[in-house]
Amino acid sequence: SVFRRHHKYTDILEHVSRNQGEQYLNIIREKYKLKDDEIFQILEPLMEVGNPKLLSLKGLSKKISTTGLRYLKIALDIKKITGSNIGNVVEIGCGYGGQAIILDQLLEIESYTFYDLWQVNLLIKRFIENSNFSTKYTIATIKEDTFNLRNSWEFCISNYAFSELPRDLQEIYINRILKKTKKGFMLMNSGVSGNFDNIKNYSQKELLNTLGNACIQDEIPLTYINNYLLTWGMEN
Repeated sequence: SVFRRHHKYTDILEHVSRNQGEQYLNIIREKYKLKDDEIFQILEPLMEVGNPKLLSLKGLSKKISTTGLRYLKIALDIKKITGSNIGNVVEIGCGYGGQAIILDQLLEIESYTFYDLWQVNLLIKRFIENSNFSTKYTIATIKEDTFNLRNSWEFCISNYAFSELPRDLQEIYINRILKKTKKGFMLMNSGVSGNFDNIKNYSQKELLNTLGNACIQDEIPLTYINNYLLTWGMEN
């Protein structure tokens, strides 16, 4: 009922600042031309459960979830570069499922596969079952034998999660998921050299060499020094 305000959880996820929220809001309004009532309608599933901290932003009549604005901006970016139908989707490191809920509202999705820690997966299941999530889904850990159900996808997403994994786990995800996914969109916080909080992992150069048709782009807006966007399989 209150997990999105718990101090141990907000350090991990619910920490999008007012300034960052306003940057996301400006992009959503100016680039994607969404009206305020549309924004509130899309974010409605993320505005109550877990008792999130809602902030007052310039020009908005009501308080809003800044984390929700991040998810919405990312979903709009994905829709712009891929079109409305993204097929079978896999997400690595899914929080409580918020990004999936927003993608489900904006895009046509055939299926959604969540990969995270087993404890997190319990939270994801509870959260999305409490929303109007319409896509059929699977939730698993990377070690579970779910690959007999699906072993390839059209689209992979990861928001600051794959980049926080140690190198040995990244290699498992690369071989089991990334190389078997046609397109990918991953926000990375491990810098150029591949180092998150003293966890050594794949560098930019190694990822570009490992993934076919991959490229590095700026994170917009930049939320931390040396963050970047890694995409593959799509026009940039």
